[in-house]
Amino acid sequence: MPPQIDSLIERLLGSASVIELVLWVSCVLLILFSRIIFTQVFHLDLKVEQNQNKLKIFRITALLVIVTLLLNQFIFNANTIGAENGTAKKLVGVVMILFSAYWSAQILQFVIRRQYGRVREVSGEKVFSESYNSRFLSLLVVVLVFVFALIGIVQLLGFDSLLEASGFIGVIGVSLALTQGAWAPDIISGLIILNSNAVEEGDVIQLDDGAFIGRVFRTRLFHTELLNLANNSRLYIKNAKLRDASIHNLSKFASVRGYRQGLSFKIGYDTPPEQVRAMFQEVYESAVSDEAIPVESGHELEIRVTDTGDDAVEWSVFYYTKEMASVIKTRQLFMEKVLNQSIKRGISLATPDLYQRVEGGAVGEPGIEGRTI
Repeated sequence: MPPQIDSLIERLLGSASVIELVLWVSCVLLILFSRIIFTQVFHLDLKVEQNQNKLKIFRITALLVIVTLLLNQFIFNANTIGAENGTAKKLVGVVMILFSAYWSAQILQFVIRRQYGRVREVSGEKVFSESYNSRFLSLLVVVLVFVFALIGIVQLLGFDSLLEASGFIGVIGVSLALTQGAWAPDIISGLIILNSNAVEEGDVIQLDDGAFIGRVFRTRLFHTELLNLANNSRLYIKNAKLRDASIHNLSKFASVRGYRQGLSFKIGYDTPPEQVRAMFQEVYESAVSDEAIPVESGHELEIRVTDTGDDAVEWSVFYYTKEMASVIKTRQLFMEKVLNQSIKRGISLATPDLYQRVEGGAVGEPGIEGRTI
């Protein structure tokens, strides 16, 4: 090894404090194992571009801390006289406090989640998710770490008098008070959602009167992340807005039978009810034998007449399912089987056309178009 590098290492080890050495080693390890931390600890999918950007920011932040510590050792410490050196060292100290506070909070939150969080299984793997107790304790830990970090920064910056310290803390307090309308409702609503167990991670919910069906992926501090089952996208909704919405939790069944899915079809009056019932029964038996359609075979298919209109009879069929992640797929495949069976039996699913159209004549003349009675 060149003598210049040896002298630099000796100078670094001789002048650096224990805290600085710990930070150096920690940042290097964080950069080396950042991918493992993101996938195994935070359970983030690195195939998503947003998570890739988070990984880059994570590594850059750790690298900036290393560079800041090196600048403190080889540049700021090189001059021992002058106010500029003291200011630079204070800034480095602030960076060290913030870095230590952030990772202390992250480690404590991870331990709390493992101890007091919920355990659910995703793709055969156990995943720890937030509960009311873990979220409340995590918030308490963050507040305590923030207070200790704030006290350390106040002392480091040299605010010795009570007036200076209270003024600095007062500015931060006023800033939080002025912005509390933007973050406090979401934090409180998130705690209420977790405590009530109305919506849990992994549940399939329905919003906007059925316009959106998705799975709850994660309830975060300010928002809830939903997976759209229809188009495989992600919806981020504020916790306060989610709490105010009318939520249909499809995963929480009213009975042990499961979720009761209904499908409606309009069939003409000229088709005998016996044929309609036989057609739906054949479709149900075919669906039960099809592994791709997870309907509950232990319960009979319910066939009902739900409306007798002027043009057609509205028939509705009801089946039960417990595989809520496939609720849209189950409905689509079941409807396809109904279509195929109706074609096979010669039963039209189109609304009957009760108008008789006559060729020729001017539009609007009597007798050109009339209703068949």
